[in-house]
Amino acid sequence: MIQLKVKKKNINKLYGIKMENIIADILCFFEMVLFRMNCLIFKPYITIYIKELLFDFLEIPKRDTDKKENFFTLEGDEISTKKSFKKVGTHHGRFHADEVMATAILKGMFEIELIRTRDPKILSELDIVYDVGGGEFDHHGVEKVCRDDGIPFAACGLIWRKFGRGVIQFKDPSLSEEDIESVFQYVDRVLIKGVDALDNGIRTGDGIIPTMNISSIISGFNPPWYSEKSDEEAFNEAVDTASVILENTINRRLSVLKSEEIVLRAYKSRIIPEVLILDTFCPWGETLGSVDEKEEVLFIVYPRKDDYAMQTVRDKDGKDRKYLPKSWAGKMDEELVAITGVRDSVFCHTGRFIAVARSFKGIMKMAQLAINEPQEVKEGRFFRFITRLFSRR
Repeated sequence: MIQLKVKKKNINKLYGIKMENIIADILCFFEMVLFRMNCLIFKPYITIYIKELLFDFLEIPKRDTDKKENFFTLEGDEISTKKSFKKVGTHHGRFHADEVMATAILKGMFEIELIRTRDPKILSELDIVYDVGGGEFDHHGVEKVCRDDGIPFAACGLIWRKFGRGVIQFKDPSLSEEDIESVFQYVDRVLIKGVDALDNGIRTGDGIIPTMNISSIISGFNPPWYSEKSDEEAFNEAVDTASVILENTINRRLSVLKSEEIVLRAYKSRIIPEVLILDTFCPWGETLGSVDEKEEVLFIVYPRKDDYAMQTVRDKDGKDRKYLPKSWAGKMDEELVAITGVRDSVFCHTGRFIAVARSFKGIMKMAQLAINEPQEVKEGRFFRFITRLFSRR
């Protein structure tokens, strides 16, 4: 049995970031054990129990876990959102999206001085080290730390897991804990996880048509062999691009959260049950899907810069609840006016999911016409099979 000896007079010196890191390391060890034993379902309960034991043994005052962690300081009577300074380090040489995106994350929360090296002595003097050195944020060991779905963390994901919520809170201090968590999980799901997977050798997004991904785009910043550009200059350019990508991804989720009230208000104030009228264009799909249980809404109407648009609503399976009329498909201006009778109708997409008119009155007339159009009978697989069978004779 191993005995843990700690001098209590040193507790106060150790406590703070260093002591929290020790506790985090111990908890990560038990998490790894649970993963190996395929017992992650018990992780929340065992984690709480171990944390209680550690805090009681080390006589560390417990934090209020129901209170949102605050990354800001008070300057007089005002809250200061000034970022603290950190010396950070990662490896030098050829770079990948992993450490580039991790650097962008850290820049979202700290003022950083970056050193790229593999020198253990230099790395030991830095505040945060990632993707090198074998520490908390280096994923190159044999034992991988994985998400609940089995996708392993790389340095990018480990940094996001530790600091991502702080980055989001710095961006918008008014967000609730629930909203911060929503943005955090979204960014991990659509951006960070893919970077982690590829850096760990897991292929993603294999499709019929090859497409570039974030990891390949960022790796493309490495100077070609014949270039005179320095690695440091290229790395900084890549980080600037990664920062924009991260910012846009966060904004995309915030846009959905901040539009909830607008969509709910429009839904409650409908005059025509099949039409949701928005005062301004904003993301509506997620909120509408959560409240329109009877699937009454068929079309969304919203203003654009110089005209108005109507758009079809899709179900969770990605199929339109009702297409715009077949006779409108691909028609424009006079030709569309002749078919619809709406004088200022402008355009209908060949996919029949969006149409445009110059006035609100005009787009509402088109919406009413689309509602009155008989619903198309969806062809089943058997019907399509019989049609193809007889068409060959």
